Amino acid sequence: MNRSFNKSQPLRNPNCNAVEVKSKYGAEFRRFSLDRVKPGKFEEFYKLILHIHRIANMEVLIGYADVHGDLLPINNDDNFCKAVSTAHPLLRIFIQKQEEVDFSNFGNNTLTRKKKAVVTLRNSDINRKRPHIRIGMPQDFRPVSSIIDVDILPESHRRVRLFRHGSEKPLGFYIRDGTSVRVTPHGLEKVPGIFISRMVPGGLAESTGLLAVNDEVLEVNGIEVTGKSLDQVTDMMIANSHNLIVTVKPVNQRNNVVRSSRMSGSSGQSSDSGGSTGYPSLSVATVREMSSGAHAYHDDLESDE
Repeated sequence: MNRSFNKSQPLRNPNCNAVEVKSKYGAEFRRFSLDRVKPGKFEEFYKLILHIHRIANMEVLIGYADVHGDLLPINNDDNFCKAVSTAHPLLRIFIQKQEEVDFSNFGNNTLTRKKKAVVTLRNSDINRKRPHIRIGMPQDFRPVSSIIDVDILPESHRRVRLFRHGSEKPLGFYIRDGTSVRVTPHGLEKVPGIFISRMVPGGLAESTGLLAVNDEVLEVNGIEVTGKSLDQVTDMMIANSHNLIVTVKPVNQRNNVVRSSRMSGSSGQSSDSGGSTGYPSLSVATVREMSSGAHAYHDDLESDE
């Protein structure tokens, strides 16, 4: 058992790292303390709850009251650490048998806020209580992607953050080198560029819907890819694969957010000459796609970058 779980007396020093916990199962209560900085793992906490309430052979659902009085579940390491770190001053734990859980209570201000009075309707049929639909609680949920910096990027660009959370699932896209067209003071200029060449079916990138084939890669975690080779960009993506932030110019500009409050700058913007309709004569002359034989790290990340 993790030593961060200790029985304790009521805590009187607000500056200590210990968090007082009050757990309730049925009509009985138990008190103990957790280390706020290193609370341990959810599995250890779950076993401790079963032990101190003497319900070792029972399937239960653990919930807690957050600072707003909402009843929220504890079922993985992330929300367990969140519950402990935000507890002030007391972490209130509620334990229910799995077959007795009412999932509609979670997140609905059920602990401290009074329910609003129901307006009586004349139609008795409407007043009849509808059968409750039971919806199971997700066991392990977390964000997989997000669009960031929308207010500071040109409208034609998109900055996407992909979250892997330590999973072995690949990012799920291939890149290639090609030729872009940029607008300079001297007119149109062809420059080397990096593009997404293929999406892995079922991969993280495809599931987000934020990246597509022929999107041009402009930055990787804030570093511009201009002047860098395909291998260098690949190495950058692999190094940041667990928290990858990639700035692209989508090949499909129709899905971009239109901000009428300001004009988008044209400097630094480029278009994939392979997908450009404005300059058909500037076609891509050389395209190289990453393959399993080209890179030794294919087995690790499936060349998804």
